[in-house]
Amino acid sequence: MSIKLERYNPEKHDMHFIANLIYISDEEMNSLVFGEQESGIKLITKLMSMDNNYFISSYLKCAIYEDEIVGAIVAFQVNKKSKLDTDSGKAFSKAMGFLAFLKKMPLFFKMAKITSGEMDENGYYIHTISVSPSYQGRGFGTRMIEMVAEKQNKLYLHVNVLNQRAQKFYKNVGFQLRSKDTMMYKGKEIGTYLMEKD
Repeated sequence: MSIKLERYNPEKHDMHFIANLIYISDEEMNSLVFGEQESGIKLITKLMSMDNNYFISSYLKCAIYEDEIVGAIVAFQVNKKSKLDTDSGKAFSKAMGFLAFLKKMPLFFKMAKITSGEMDENGYYIHTISVSPSYQGRGFGTRMIEMVAEKQNKLYLHVNVLNQRAQKFYKNVGFQLRSKDTMMYKGKEIGTYLMEKD
């Protein structure tokens, strides 16, 4: 199976389709951050059109197989994560509108806590990886990880503690659990595992 990872290009790639891939990468977490699916996808597409956030073409790549988008990956150097988190917060504020952003500020502070952890500054952080449902189970996610790992010495990502399917996938491609962080939100415990692959 031969796929290529190419930088997202709004003139070439379907923005709405990719925004949906980003959203479905973890619907539980993304519904908290972005809202329900329709409004969440709309917010992600806004961010994809803006500067200085996770979803710009510098960090967003499309997985292409036989001229079809089969997946998407958002990733960057660990040493950029702190500034990018701050810049993305500013972009979220603009995209959401100040009042809506203000209402979500307590959640965003908590989310920052569960998406941190000790990481090697020279490592590479996978913010999002997603394979289109119609292409899942065919090795595309594994190949995407392999392609990133070929160019990077150490990979990191956070995975929802409740998403056992994703945890199993990441373990199968060589990631190990490093730490766990949780938060309480509306009476429910939510958390992530930080995972690392050498």
